Amino acid sequence: CRMIMLTSSVSFSKGSEIFQGLVNHDDPQTAQQRANEYLQKHNVEEMLYGIVRNMLKAQPENPFLYLAQETAYADAKKGKAAGLSIMEVPTGHLYSLFEATKAITAEIVPKETVNIIIRQTIKLLNCDRASLFVFDKRVDMLILNASNQSKPIRISPGQGIAGNVFTTKEAINIPECYNDDRFDQSFDKATGYRTKSLLCMPILDFEDEAIGVVQAINKVDDGCFTQVDELLMGHLAQHAGIALRNAEVYREAIQASDRSNALIQTMQALAADLGAQSVILTLSMHANELVRADKNTVWLVDHSREDMWSVSTDSGNELRIPMSAGIAGECRKTNQIINIRDAYADDRFSQSVDVRTGYRTKSILAVPITCEEQPGVVLGVIQLINRLELDGEVGEFDDADIKIMETFSRFIGPRVMKTTFLNKEKKVSEMEAVTREPVAKKSVNDPQMVSLAEVTAEEEAGQA
Repeated sequence: CRMIMLTSSVSFSKGSEIFQGLVNHDDPQTAQQRANEYLQKHNVEEMLYGIVRNMLKAQPENPFLYLAQETAYADAKKGKAAGLSIMEVPTGHLYSLFEATKAITAEIVPKETVNIIIRQTIKLLNCDRASLFVFDKRVDMLILNASNQSKPIRISPGQGIAGNVFTTKEAINIPECYNDDRFDQSFDKATGYRTKSLLCMPILDFEDEAIGVVQAINKVDDGCFTQVDELLMGHLAQHAGIALRNAEVYREAIQASDRSNALIQTMQALAADLGAQSVILTLSMHANELVRADKNTVWLVDHSREDMWSVSTDSGNELRIPMSAGIAGECRKTNQIINIRDAYADDRFSQSVDVRTGYRTKSILAVPITCEEQPGVVLGVIQLINRLELDGEVGEFDDADIKIMETFSRFIGPRVMKTTFLNKEKKVSEMEAVTREPVAKKSVNDPQMVSLAEVTAEEEAGQA
């Protein structure tokens, strides 16, 4: 029993070293002496009795699995409280830790993973509130999800206590927050809440990279977080890191699947004999499924009128803008992708429509529509406004968004070229018809005919 515990105790690496010495050491007596010293120093025998006693009390169906679970938290290297062993933690706390980690690692959906980590932290540490900060590489920000907030908040790495824990990868335990200069009281002043004690722990992945921060707030009964709390939270953070990574992989897989399905659905929809307006509406709908944009417009070039036209997804009205107008016109003229991270910092963008409507344009992605059969000729422009992140905030279009929209543009090019040709033929037929009266077209330049969707289209084109 001593030998078994020697290789499965809290100091696993040290135990393995001595065990190896017992097997291979030239002097068995010396090896035995070292083993006995280690057993006495770490009170391994008493620890074994405790595990056996708990096993008999629990009477698990699989004793070996039970022993593995009881010693699974042996290596407390990450987040371990100084001078405290996991086996010094009361059995009830260890059982709660096991239940918490089991619940966390069982979830894979990103949003539910975040929620369950928060709930289990509150339950395990017996605190009033808990917060989880997850690092988003897309925006280089920590996204705060809290038990008392319905909408996430963003902070920069290094900002505040949580930001400092993220950058230093070191836990912080504050018994009285208002006596600590690092604590930002603005949140308490804004909400009326009184933060007293705080325990903040970094969440590290398998490569020892910080991917987030878990934070417990206000120990119940106005107490302070103890070394036991630190040790429990350290182990919880390890499992939270695994769960968050799994959730991220799951999210990326679902996203890739959704994009593939969107391309397939686009191919099926365009296989039908659609008119020009139906083609535009179909492309607009599927473009949103490929990239999470708040708004998008598909513009087709009309060389006969030297302008670009589209269809309002709101009213179905036809919209027209000059061929070289705004961001869309620049994209058509240069035949280059335009990715703007901050529209207000770009001279090509006009803020007048935002001022008039109250909308805030931040990020813009414009992609030219081309066809290999007509190299160098731009058939139209796909323009997306405000990339939406998972938390609902406006972010920036990244390389993955650009790549998928380039693929989408090449894919729809031949169909757009066919639509443009058929549209020209239709206009010729109409001109040769008996009725030669001009068809009235609604323009975004006519203030009496501007709908909300038309204003949106005007804004996306960068027009005043």
